[in-house]
Amino acid sequence: MPGSTPATPINCEIDFDPANVAGKTAIVTGGANGLGQAYVRALHAAKANVVIGDLSLQNGEKLASELPGTRFVQTDVTKWEDQLNMFQKAEKEFGKIHYVVANAGVATKDDVFSFDGPDSEPKEPKLNIIDVNIRGVLYTAKLAMHYFIKLNGTTPSPHQVDTCLILIGSGAAFLDCPRGPQYQCSKWGMRGVMHALRRTTGFYGSRVNVLSPWYVRTNILTKETFDQVERAGVQIATTEDAGQALLRLLSETDINGRMLFIAPRKWASKGYVDLDIDEYPENSLLNEIQEDQVKPAPVNLGLFIK
Repeated sequence: MPGSTPATPINCEIDFDPANVAGKTAIVTGGANGLGQAYVRALHAAKANVVIGDLSLQNGEKLASELPGTRFVQTDVTKWEDQLNMFQKAEKEFGKIHYVVANAGVATKDDVFSFDGPDSEPKEPKLNIIDVNIRGVLYTAKLAMHYFIKLNGTTPSPHQVDTCLILIGSGAAFLDCPRGPQYQCSKWGMRGVMHALRRTTGFYGSRVNVLSPWYVRTNILTKETFDQVERAGVQIATTEDAGQALLRLLSETDINGRMLFIAPRKWASKGYVDLDIDEYPENSLLNEIQEDQVKPAPVNLGLFIK
């Protein structure tokens, strides 16, 4: 039903069939490194056509050469022209775009959180994390919805094909973390984007979901940082489980507006779990407020087409 969201959490204990992904075309931003590479490998193994968008020319070309049929487009996600070029090339190469994984993100030193000293004037902070993790993702979301709607049209139809935008959150999207505020607000922001889209995407044959990884050994943090995490007794999740979590969200076409937490096996037998924190079934007042919130909201994009 257009604009609907699932009423129950995803049962992550059951097996799934990734056959639905075969032959579909997926774009993965930040796909040449870390978890992005894991998502690319999982999609390729499921026989999807994959376009890798990444700033690293060396890593992108190397990965594409290892995975026959994938394509690499050098992309700086903070530049609109770069992302537009990536989507245009993906459409030209494969004809359709079905899945977009807005994975590109950074977790660098946060100047907002730094103290410049009692005898110094506070310095203007760099907001590079916001530029990548929010501005870049909003560019990706805009382009994803454009190409999804271009594929399926602006009115519901039995001929619509499944399309899905995957946003990348983090444990920092719902936990109190001793990190800089830019990273944390950017990951909470991914849930915000999902909440803004999930009640209307179904009208256009689309879905939007979030993957939120726990600590996973990638180059987003240093080896020393991950070593410290493990010495503190914290179990780390795996890139392989992250890839399977992605395929789970893409394979089942009724999953919309949900978030999967990529977790260590002590918390989730398959390495991912639906924590069910984006619905509030027990809060009748909040649900009543939510109903009034969406009553005047237009669903049909035709109202906005210039």
